[in-house]
Amino acid sequence: MATPINATATGKWRAQRPTALSVLFWFDLLALAIAIAHVVGAGAQRVITVFVFALLSATTIAVRILPSIKRRLRTRCILEIAALLAFALGMTWATGGVQSPLLALLLLPLTAAAIALSKALYSCVAVCVVIGVLVLGVLTTDARIASPEFIVWIISAVSPMIIATTAIVMLIEQMQGAEQYIQDLSTNDALTGLLNQRTFDDIFLREHRKAERNGSTYCLLIIDVENVKQLNESMGRDAGDKVLTAVGAAIGRSIRGSDVAARLGGDEFVVLLADTDLPIGNAVAARVRSHVYAGTVSVGNRMVRANVHLGLAGYPKDRREPKELLLLANQRMLHDKEVNRPLSE
Repeated sequence: MATPINATATGKWRAQRPTALSVLFWFDLLALAIAIAHVVGAGAQRVITVFVFALLSATTIAVRILPSIKRRLRTRCILEIAALLAFALGMTWATGGVQSPLLALLLLPLTAAAIALSKALYSCVAVCVVIGVLVLGVLTTDARIASPEFIVWIISAVSPMIIATTAIVMLIEQMQGAEQYIQDLSTNDALTGLLNQRTFDDIFLREHRKAERNGSTYCLLIIDVENVKQLNESMGRDAGDKVLTAVGAAIGRSIRGSDVAARLGGDEFVVLLADTDLPIGNAVAARVRSHVYAGTVSVGNRMVRANVHLGLAGYPKDRREPKELLLLANQRMLHDKEVNRPLSE
């Protein structure tokens, strides 16, 4: 199936969301405030506390002012979360190791990773947390990491954090899936899965302006499906829907990923063939006609074969204005319908 030109993959990083970046900022501020409180107060190894404070402060500032990092959102979030993890482990070590009251600080990097990173990278952070706690156990004087008591303790201390943040990951995935579904409903035709007319119009105008600037060519192909109305009347609307769905799939198989296909409504489709001249456009039109006719649709006890009428117009050879180009392609489609033969240049 064709996709809009320059469309972004649905699997983009959650770190690109302003919400995730904002959460990281507030987590950094909270962590820094905790470090300041322990530097001013007593009961912590101040050298370690000052070091992790300086590390987190430098990272927080660097990812926001250095252009090479600021523009690379994934790298920016990974660095911030790594600094948060180092801070949480350092502060826990400085305040008593595995017996520290600040062990819950490990929730900061875990939660940040759950919100801002992919599931795979979140899993890496969770593994690092478990390893970090084991290292803290080794560094803590009274802890015996080989004892059953320590194993039970680490499970009871760390597993609730991981379970809670894993639930956040799953919840965010569900929310993103619902958001993508809503977006698809607003941009795609529900029956065929191709773009709807409103979305196509936006892309068409944008690509036309780009062709004007770059001096490139493109073609518009109008496709009309034959006898859909008669099929609906004789065999029911479901028969017509099956034919239109099959035609949409055949169009998707006939064009490149950089081309844009849409359903205009009813029994009409349109394809924008980017960086294409009329000879190549005619070849694509012939391929669409062949792929559509080669397929059959099972309706009840009958096999129905679709047929289409095509109209092609090219920029800038035929017309230079988008509306005039679309009108010409439609006129040529009507002419093809009248004479019932492939469109010639």
